[in-house]
Amino acid sequence: MGVVATAPPYVNPPLAAHPAYRESLARLRGMGMLISTYGPEAADGAGGGFRWEEALELLGPRRPTRR
Repeated sequence: MGVVATAPPYVNPPLAAHPAYRESLARLRGMGMLISTYGPEAADGAGGGFRWEEALELLGPRRPTRR
């Protein structure tokens, strides 16, 4: 389809430890989804909050320009 999509997951450590979570990420990567490396430890309150700009950083040079 030519659409680039990103997924910056933001889940707590117990959810990230579940096998279904890892399987889902692998499936999304297999479909071409760009998944951030933002770890689950960030969602436990110690990580300083969610970084929305990381979704844009994942796109890098593929990021569309505003007109």
